[in-house]
Amino acid sequence: MSWGLAQGERALGLESNVLVVSDNWLQYPADRFLFKNAQNSLWSKMLRLAILMKEVYRIRKRYDVFHFNYGTSLIDLWKIGLPLLDLPFYKKGKVVMTFNGCDARQKYPTLKRNDSSACHDDLCYHGICKDGKLDKKKEKRIHKLDRYADAIFAVNPDLFYFLPEQTKFLPYTIGAWNQIGVTPLRDLRKGLKILHSPTDRGAKGSKIIIQTLQKIKKQYGERVEIILVENISNRQALQIYSEVDLAIDQILIGWYGGFAVEMMKMGKPVMAFIREGDLKYIPKEMAEECLQTIINVTPSSLYERLCFLIENPETLKRYREAGLDYVHRWHSPVYVAGITKSVYEN
Repeated sequence: MSWGLAQGERALGLESNVLVVSDNWLQYPADRFLFKNAQNSLWSKMLRLAILMKEVYRIRKRYDVFHFNYGTSLIDLWKIGLPLLDLPFYKKGKVVMTFNGCDARQKYPTLKRNDSSACHDDLCYHGICKDGKLDKKKEKRIHKLDRYADAIFAVNPDLFYFLPEQTKFLPYTIGAWNQIGVTPLRDLRKGLKILHSPTDRGAKGSKIIIQTLQKIKKQYGERVEIILVENISNRQALQIYSEVDLAIDQILIGWYGGFAVEMMKMGKPVMAFIREGDLKYIPKEMAEECLQTIINVTPSSLYERLCFLIENPETLKRYREAGLDYVHRWHSPVYVAGITKSVYEN
């Protein structure tokens, strides 16, 4: 998200740089990495804090806008009750925050509002929210952020239930936008290659998805090929994505993610659960087009929809064309950067 947004902002004439505190296995690009690996010794933590403080001093002198991601900042000591500690030090510029999901989403309000969600699975993100204690900590950090932030964005519609009124919707964009081309349409009569990429199995409902795919494979045999992609870099994953016919994103959260954007950019139809009640928080036209573009499925309807598509593969051509139109209209880095630029300069 950050790298794609920066490319769009640069295309609009802004100087936009991406700073990453710690790299991870996805290996998304950035202009500057502070740490490659996390260290747990007391000395390494103290050294890390000193480096972060020095970085805060460096960037506060150079930049006019400080756009943080995933509800956090450079010095965020939330485990000891000191969240977003550096926010007051950027007073000379604008502070902007983007929330991406479980940085704002809270377990018990979600359970109360929905019959089915990722929060119903205790293994979602390794059970970090299992007892709901993080809900209060998230409320505290959001309250503090509301005091200091000049603008807040959310990339998932359901996050608006937890965020301040000033929050604006920001569509996903992707770092590899310019490297992803439209792949040729295979002869679907020879069978379908179906892909699922379980970044987090609990959050995406991967257990149900994989069980359903196994059932589909048993029923249709060589007419389908099932592909799972996880724990590899984004660059490696994109190569595999380009070879499939249909992607399943998630069936619990109620929205889609950057994975779906990558797939639509290639011309691949995407299945995901879209919670229609949450669409009131996004542009009306986007909501209407989303329901015509994403193949909307639930845990109970996934099997039936897959069977229909396997037996009627020509249907996927319409979703392919709709996806290409949709992704270029709503997820182009330049379009998304136009939203942030207007906020930066307002």
